[in-house]
Amino acid sequence: MKSLEEAVIARLKVFGHNFEIFVDLEKALQYKEGKIKDIKEVLVVEDIFKDAKKGERVSSELLKKVFQTEDIYKIADKIIKEGEIQITTEYRRKLIEQKRRQIIEYIRKMTVDPRTNLPFTYQRLEEMLESIGFHIDPFKPVEAQVNELLKQLKKKYPIKVEIVKIKVIIPYKYSKIVNILKRKYKIVKEEWKENWIGYFEVPIGIKSEFYSEIGKLTNGEATIEEISANNL
Repeated sequence: MKSLEEAVIARLKVFGHNFEIFVDLEKALQYKEGKIKDIKEVLVVEDIFKDAKKGERVSSELLKKVFQTEDIYKIADKIIKEGEIQITTEYRRKLIEQKRRQIIEYIRKMTVDPRTNLPFTYQRLEEMLESIGFHIDPFKPVEAQVNELLKQLKKKYPIKVEIVKIKVIIPYKYSKIVNILKRKYKIVKEEWKENWIGYFEVPIGIKSEFYSEIGKLTNGEATIEEISANNL
């Protein structure tokens, strides 16, 4: 756990009142994105303040009035998810650059140039993003920003999102891996019969990765069938 000197403040203002907590910056950002689930990992001090720097705590009465609870963890969850986290300009730039790379890589895997039917290079997508001046939010998940970015790119460049529809049959004994696949890939339909049957929509750029992952998770016992391709 970070020391108090290394902690930053997360703040939420409700009905004119400040609610502040001391958090580990990197873990707070990961929690905000859903990468960390346990709020206890994020908090440096388990208390709610009206002025964290001065050490002035919020009264139990006010917490109950505003949040309908005095549970520090529930309130801290709300502060992190709905409030703002104090970060330096330098760290913000670092986050934006990381997110930019993730977004470019994500788009590279799901798009092709319709003139050549080949994927774009990383460098080409980088140039395209720069030319439209797209604002990258360091706190929003990649998936939440890609749709808007693609709309803007399509106004200026020929770009095609190519999706492959794939049917996967997984033997019942490997049913534990189903949730792993559902978290990572888009599933449009599923059936439980003698085995589990799932219908996925997968960007063409990660089709090989998808096949490989299922093969490893099921020791090659899954049946994978490409149904059709849908160009969006």
